[in-house]
Amino acid sequence: MKRFLFYILLILPIVFYKAQTKKQLYKAAESSFENKDYENATYYYHLLVLRDSLNPEYQYKLATSARLNYQNDLSFYWYKKLFEENAEKYPDVIFYLGLLSKNKGDYKTSIKFFDKFVRKYKSAKKYPEWQKLVKEAQLHIKGCENALYLKDNPHSVIIHHIDTNVNTKLSEYAPFMNDTALFFSSLTKLNNGVIKSQLFFSKTQNDSFFKSRSLPFFINDTSVHTANLCFYKNYLFFTKCEPVNATEFECKIYVSQFINHHWTDPMPLTYEINHPRYTTTHPFATYWNGKNVLFFSSNRPNGLGGMDIWYAFFDNQLNFEKPINAGKNINTEYNEITPYFDAKKEKLFFSSDSPLGMGGYDIYFSNFLSNAFQPNVNAGFPINTSFNDLYYSLSMNRKKAFFSSNRVGSFFEAMPNCCNDLYFFDTGDTTQTKDTISIPTKKDTIVQTFSKLKLLVPLTLYFHNDEPDPKTKKIFTDKNYQKTCELYLQMKEEYIREYSSGLKGKEKEEAIDLVNRFFEDSVEYGFSQLEKFANYLEELMDKKAIVKIVMKGYCSPLASTEYNINLAKRRISSLRNYFYQYKNGKFMPFIKNENDSTIGKILLVDEEIGELPFSKVSDDLKDKRNSVYSPYAASERKIQIIAVELE
Repeated sequence: MKRFLFYILLILPIVFYKAQTKKQLYKAAESSFENKDYENATYYYHLLVLRDSLNPEYQYKLATSARLNYQNDLSFYWYKKLFEENAEKYPDVIFYLGLLSKNKGDYKTSIKFFDKFVRKYKSAKKYPEWQKLVKEAQLHIKGCENALYLKDNPHSVIIHHIDTNVNTKLSEYAPFMNDTALFFSSLTKLNNGVIKSQLFFSKTQNDSFFKSRSLPFFINDTSVHTANLCFYKNYLFFTKCEPVNATEFECKIYVSQFINHHWTDPMPLTYEINHPRYTTTHPFATYWNGKNVLFFSSNRPNGLGGMDIWYAFFDNQLNFEKPINAGKNINTEYNEITPYFDAKKEKLFFSSDSPLGMGGYDIYFSNFLSNAFQPNVNAGFPINTSFNDLYYSLSMNRKKAFFSSNRVGSFFEAMPNCCNDLYFFDTGDTTQTKDTISIPTKKDTIVQTFSKLKLLVPLTLYFHNDEPDPKTKKIFTDKNYQKTCELYLQMKEEYIREYSSGLKGKEKEEAIDLVNRFFEDSVEYGFSQLEKFANYLEELMDKKAIVKIVMKGYCSPLASTEYNINLAKRRISSLRNYFYQYKNGKFMPFIKNENDSTIGKILLVDEEIGELPFSKVSDDLKDKRNSVYSPYAASERKIQIIAVELE
């Protein structure tokens, strides 16, 4: 059963027994984790780490439970420690360091961790158990690149944080506004001290919200969680949820009707909507193409995975037709929730935790055209952030858009970003103006692709000593950088052997680790970035863009300046050959036909050769350990793409 999403973890009392043994603490930690009570699991694993700080199993489980309890800083610290000391035993820590960096909005660091994970474990034959995470990491990289573009191209909206008349230190979510009041769900402490989700409303005037009050007892059932209200005609739809474990809930949609000036007792919808043994939640009803329709989210069978968006038409007697899955342009193998359908513009808003987003849940929209929902579009920054952003809805007059988020600035009791608050912004949506959130134009897509290309710059590429074409003064080579790099990577064991020669114990381990990291994080990483650069360049050529690429070679002052300048030019030549020979010459028409305005153009420009600052690296060829095989010396043998321009 899937959890009822976005009931943030309740703060549970924790009893500390000083006399507990490690065995007792471990049993308590494992039991809490199994029950998905990550608050207590984090507490007990932390105690275990305090007692045995060198135990990597305790460190890993503390980091994992803290991550699932939204304690990102604590989780990052222990994953980072494992990455530095036990990465081979716990390979997924690299993935989670990428995920936590993304959740903090540190997208460039996130890309580096995800890229490292992909490069290290991409072999399906060698690492079959990690292929699902490899695929997800690749999607997260695209998501981080998209996020950087969205942050550089924000919507001109001002996000307003609703005050404490509505928002509390726990969670508020699921806003629904009619002409006079804002209705919403809130975690609240009942008279018996138990925390439950209940339905509230706040009367409004202009942009002010009056002190909120709870709905009547016949709606707010204190024995369960009550949430996700939606008014439509004389119907009131909402959900009731019962716990499956500490963080997961099973939910059903209920309805009450306004008849003879009274609301009827709430009744669950029939099995067509409330599928037995599965969660059905987030109701939103409206009038569409002459019919009543109910949108909702569910993890019922025959979906695409996780929670999906569904909709079902119904008559005035609440007889529902067979629910329809919103389709692959909306739903993914991840979770899609909180639907809101703007029937006037036939535009569906929803939230998804797809890795292609900015982090956590993002708000998306999709237009309904040609009898189908079109590919979804991210609502953009600052509506979306690296935190959870969801429950988008419009006010009745369409002038305000509301949503819920646990972004920085949200109120909290126990820890930052634990809890959702309600926010809104002015849409500018009138009959005379266009939407604040719009579908990207062709120009937008060119700029977006170019922004991803530009993120890769400066792009640094490395070479073995005196390569390509050693012991010559030629300034050109027929070698392709790809082949040169492949041969270089094959020399890693030679570098390890030579650089660690004569060392013992910890010094030897550190030398081996230094070489491994150089080849993985510099040589291999540089080439993976070049491949990505070429892919984006290919996309830009398909869109008839003109791209200028500036390349620069570097030489060391420790040898003959004339020789090193020629060597740097040969290295640039090998990079030119890479572009010339890419996919059997696919770029050649764009490089050669500079006067043809019907296709894109690639302008390859050589910057003058740069001299590296004076280096303390040995230039004694008799001391090959330090002059050739040292990672410090190897890091100076490079060229760069130093700039790109979109003309």
